Amino acid sequence: MRNHVIIIGAGLAGMAAAMSAHDKGASVTLIDRGSIGLGTNSALAGGQFTGPTFLHSPEEFIQDTLDTGRGINRKRLVRLVAFKAPEAFDFLRHLGLKLIETPTAFRIQSPNPVVIPGVTLVRTLAEKIKEMKHIQILTRFYVTKIIIENGKATGVCGFDKEGRNRTIHGDGIVLATGGAGAIYSKNDNQKTIMGQGYYLASSAGLNLWDMEFVQCYPFVIAEPHLPSLLVYPPYPHEARLVNGKGEDILARYGIEDINDAIMKKRDELSVILNEESTVSRVLMDFSEVPDHMWDAYPLSILEKLHFDVRKKPFAVSPAVHFCMGGIEVNEKGQTSLEGLYACGEVTWGLHGANRRGGNALTECLVMGRVAGTFAARYRGEEESEDHDNMNHQNEHADSAQGGLFISFRELRAHVRNLAWEHAGIVRDEAGLKKGLLMLDSIEGELKNAMWTNVRERIIKEDLLSAVFSVKAILSASMGRKESRGSFIRKDYPKEDNDNWRKNSCLTYNPQNNSFSVSYHDAEWGD
Repeated sequence: MRNHVIIIGAGLAGMAAAMSAHDKGASVTLIDRGSIGLGTNSALAGGQFTGPTFLHSPEEFIQDTLDTGRGINRKRLVRLVAFKAPEAFDFLRHLGLKLIETPTAFRIQSPNPVVIPGVTLVRTLAEKIKEMKHIQILTRFYVTKIIIENGKATGVCGFDKEGRNRTIHGDGIVLATGGAGAIYSKNDNQKTIMGQGYYLASSAGLNLWDMEFVQCYPFVIAEPHLPSLLVYPPYPHEARLVNGKGEDILARYGIEDINDAIMKKRDELSVILNEESTVSRVLMDFSEVPDHMWDAYPLSILEKLHFDVRKKPFAVSPAVHFCMGGIEVNEKGQTSLEGLYACGEVTWGLHGANRRGGNALTECLVMGRVAGTFAARYRGEEESEDHDNMNHQNEHADSAQGGLFISFRELRAHVRNLAWEHAGIVRDEAGLKKGLLMLDSIEGELKNAMWTNVRERIIKEDLLSAVFSVKAILSASMGRKESRGSFIRKDYPKEDNDNWRKNSCLTYNPQNNSFSVSYHDAEWGD
């Protein structure tokens, strides 16, 4: 009998895991709250996979990743990704994707220059998955709990688009839910990415590591009535970044190569733009870019906006892009809970204090394939009795009786504003403490809130994850008395390797809804 693998999340990491598990002989249920691929952050990606190339050896890739991570990466995972990346890139080529090699990366080329490469990527994988006989696709299903029996993950609970509760049993579970970028008011993520995986994992007893490290992308469109879309690299040499007086910001700060900086120094660029924006708007000026460059990616993407970006400078600002922290996994993608695997942004270890540009997709692809492979091979001592069928509990869940009716949308906006103000680019002790106090009142309000339909139930579940994730970020931030990588504290502005080359570890106590935090020396030489 085939093992049954359940995969939660259908971005690049989840789809790669599904295909790998299927190829290893498992039957797979691939779950997503939305559609396969297109509703995920993978679809928004610029399509760049950093890794070993003809001009960039695995050792150079490893060193670049460690340097950008400021010495607190898990080196064993960095090495694993470095040496498994080439076969993962071949996997993409075998699917018919065209990869353009650059000195330090490979980039997906879309057949149509106005289509984001991430869209081309996820569509290709989704089409292949639909052809696979033993992959069942379950969309518009919201997972609310990981089932644990005798110390092992054995399935998931959730509800479908009609609001019916369901339980699905499996032999191996793969968590591939992404990060938590959309808990911030300024972000470039899909708006449903609110830390659901962190909440599921912690509720199942797993620790979270390095949650204080949240990366911003410096150049996200900030014009009113335009989408919060990142301005995709590479940038033409003629591009300028100016303040309200027309002064060249990059020249003022001695940044000579904007494309190198966006790959390796997103933290520094974000701080610079954040400070500049307190004085005046920061504008990206493409007016000197030659006309012929607008027909090709990435400038072709900007041509779709209802704004004359060719002639008129447009506002940009930093926005949350990626979460470096998350769940600990080993070289098999296993978590500390038997039967549970994880891959992609929900995990911790590869990136350290700051992610190198292009490493997100590489991680999703490599570690997704790893997690899928080993989840397919896993079988607990007690076999599941329900490999092919879901347990349908046809009754609809009831909202909390005697609760309060609130505006979930207003509460969501409040949480996002709180996260940006108190857990944003630059933090300090007073702001962190204030944020935690404000969360206490929000948690009480949310706990007693009633929902009246499936849409409201989904928003409430999202908010439970969002509040949990903000609390995790604030809690981990409180103890770190330094600045490192993407983590900037105004009251501790310097990096302190003597005392703080450490990883934070959060343990959640559901009884009193609190975190305990400990710090552990980084395993630099592991």
